[in-house]
Amino acid sequence: MTRLLRVDDATLAGFAVRAGEGRASRELLGAELDAAADVLLLGDLDGPGPDRTAAAGALLAITRRVVVVPIIGERQHPINLARTLATLSNLHARRVGVAGSSATVLALLSRLFETWPLDAIVGDTETGVYVDDTRIVRIADPAFPSIGGPLTLPVDVDDKPVTVLLSPSGSAEPGVDVVWDGAAVPVWDTVVALGAGTDAVGARAAFGLGPSAPFATGTPAFAGAGRLDQV
Repeated sequence: MTRLLRVDDATLAGFAVRAGEGRASRELLGAELDAAADVLLLGDLDGPGPDRTAAAGALLAITRRVVVVPIIGERQHPINLARTLATLSNLHARRVGVAGSSATVLALLSRLFETWPLDAIVGDTETGVYVDDTRIVRIADPAFPSIGGPLTLPVDVDDKPVTVLLSPSGSAEPGVDVVWDGAAVPVWDTVVALGAGTDAVGARAAFGLGPSAPFATGTPAFAGAGRLDQV
């Protein structure tokens, strides 16, 4: 059973102070986080909030197994969000997801993760083809027609960051992997009982999910740009 904990913004600020107290303090904090939960939901449930992807990156850097899921803020641009989350996913063994209260925004992020599939990288030195450029696309999102990408880095389309809709009701749908009632998630407490923890797994495995199912549609963004002489 997946163990969930929410870390509010005030506690995240306290973690930042602890992390600034030296290497030993960072290592101890990382061990506490790894032992306390399988998935950490980051941020307050109400209000615009800060950029919690920065906190996610800091916590991923000091942990080894826990999955972190920042609650996105209203003022963050979807392209920036998707690029940051994709970077964290690539750097930290797919241990990141994203949560929010808008299914349409989450679906947009999930589509953006598909704009440059990781397996589109060919790397054929003999033919001079770096990437199959026909697979790098500008997506068509019905709710956000002016935002199409592509992202500037590849994403494993079978193992995209998990999208979590924060809602007391609802069900998974294309672009939304999991639905949580955020108010029902226990909040981090300094006296929380620490578990033994398990080996590191990616976000999809931590949530008990199978491979991502691609669903975005789009058109090639860089026709002919995958050749070595055009990179």
